[in-house]
Amino acid sequence: MNVPDEELIRRANTEAIYALYMYIAHKTNPYWGQSFTSIIAGLASTLHKKPWKERNKHRLYILTNAVTANPVLAESRIVEFTRSRNGMTACAFRKPTGEFSVSFRGTGKGEWIDNGEGLSGIPEENTYLFYDANGKAIYKTVAQDYATDQQVQALNWFRYITAKNQLNTSSSIALSGHSKGGNKAQFVTAHSDLVRVCYSFDGQGFSPEALVMLQERHGSAYDMRRQRIIGISADNDYVNVLGKRLIPEKNLYFLQSNSGLHYLEAMMDDSGNFRAPCEQGNLSHYIQTVSDEIMEMPPGIRQYATLGVMNVLQTFVGKDVPVNGDAVSLEQTIAGLTIALGPLLRNIRKTKGAP
Repeated sequence: MNVPDEELIRRANTEAIYALYMYIAHKTNPYWGQSFTSIIAGLASTLHKKPWKERNKHRLYILTNAVTANPVLAESRIVEFTRSRNGMTACAFRKPTGEFSVSFRGTGKGEWIDNGEGLSGIPEENTYLFYDANGKAIYKTVAQDYATDQQVQALNWFRYITAKNQLNTSSSIALSGHSKGGNKAQFVTAHSDLVRVCYSFDGQGFSPEALVMLQERHGSAYDMRRQRIIGISADNDYVNVLGKRLIPEKNLYFLQSNSGLHYLEAMMDDSGNFRAPCEQGNLSHYIQTVSDEIMEMPPGIRQYATLGVMNVLQTFVGKDVPVNGDAVSLEQTIAGLTIALGPLLRNIRKTKGAP
């Protein structure tokens, strides 16, 4: 079991609060220079205007307590914000120390199929943008590669805000995100020397083909950058084990949770503090063995499993228009679920304590 030191936990805990905020950021429109204290107070003022789900009320309660107890959080000021109804939402804060924190939200309502594409090993055409100091795109490259549209969108937005704010390798930038947000943060880190540290909370991995692509694309920088990525997950989280890990094994940590559900706040108490370190749980181990078997399938077969499962989640969890014009037919979905069923059943017997 990897045991994080107190300094790592302290820094990661701060970034996790920004990542938690991303799940209720859509309820108000923050403005440039607004303090985190003011943003949270503004969110609290909307409670009486429109009913909130209990889970989001609890998130706001945690955020309020965390901001009250942490001056760095309280005095942080927002410098960039982007939001999509069914796709990527992200924000950037400048801390009173001068450091920057950039955080990506977990899966948007229309991003579920994009998740499946990231694990499928099937290439698609992507457009990578580069910007000048005015935030104007100055040139682009188009590649047929193993990234997804939403991963590339996250990288392009990061390039936009760092160019616009004239950040460079001497700037101290921390990236974070939960779930798909953690995956996006990892992807951006793999492409940039500007990132000092990346915290992926319950963030999923990549297809084997994507990892080979990143290694070939960045050469010696690939390993240097991936060493900056820290993975922190709940003991029985079932998303961080999907795909192959970009995160080095020595940088993986698990924390006790108050549920087996895939929520960032499951790793926190009501003050926003992380729970104690622990071993990876049995459910998490089980899903990891299932994922490993699916990742060994040829991409032409694997894509049915990854896209089929994610299309079900898109239909019943996302309940919105998929981004990028993504679509998976009923026939593909049924075939995918059938393919995924084999590893699910076989690994129940092999995994100790599996459900």
